[in-house]
Amino acid sequence: MRSINILSIVIILALTSPSVQAQDRTFLFTFTSPELSGQPMSFTYGSAYGRETIEPFGSNGVEQNIGLQARMGKSVAFIGHAGLAFDKKTTNASQYGELITHLLRAEDHVVDFSAGVGFRHEYTGADVLLSRFIIGRRFSSWQSYGNLILEKPLSKDRDAVDLITTAGFSYAVSPSFRLGFEVVGQDLEGFWEENEAEGGATLFIGPTVGIVVPGMPCTFTLGGGVIFHATKNARTSEVVRDLPSHQGNGFVIQNMISFGL
Repeated sequence: MRSINILSIVIILALTSPSVQAQDRTFLFTFTSPELSGQPMSFTYGSAYGRETIEPFGSNGVEQNIGLQARMGKSVAFIGHAGLAFDKKTTNASQYGELITHLLRAEDHVVDFSAGVGFRHEYTGADVLLSRFIIGRRFSSWQSYGNLILEKPLSKDRDAVDLITTAGFSYAVSPSFRLGFEVVGQDLEGFWEENEAEGGATLFIGPTVGIVVPGMPCTFTLGGGVIFHATKNARTSEVVRDLPSHQGNGFVIQNMISFGL
């Protein structure tokens, strides 16, 4: 209940801000720096399907979420969503909210640089604090961005800090079609901690496709790929991740539809 109230307050602030712009989401896992232009705000609907996943998804599971992307002032963006995860027996809910501020812009510097803080209430009931650092650059046709995320679970049976990195590369084939790929490294502390609590380091690589609907403030992003477990240990966890942490390899497919206002 506390996490729902926190997310509701931030959403209300975003909706009532007099200067609100949409946050660009070229990728599924990798955030880019907030833009000064774009739709006043956008709502998103996303879904995911994976095999060889952990609970609450089971071996074959589905997740669905709705979210809000908006700007608050000239250089701060809000991103939040609420999700539902389904397996054969139960349905679980999660909430997430994050504020991102633009610190350096490529027009004045070599790269874009942004930082953010956020809060997530997971499907398992655990609360997590997180911080994010974004670096990258837009060119006439190319985009290249990377994220470093530090997560602090407020739970005794989890790692003290989890380290996640993402990288996304995208090329504009046409004004309405982008093609790229993403790389994600999750629970990277598993490379040097033998007793990492989520089962070891997990790697993902896969393509992304972005489509802008002509004449409408609507974008569609689709991505997916194979999950590799670079390290393994005897410990497992039911923590819900962007990349499932099951001991076996698997895959995940995600899509997101964004509607601008």
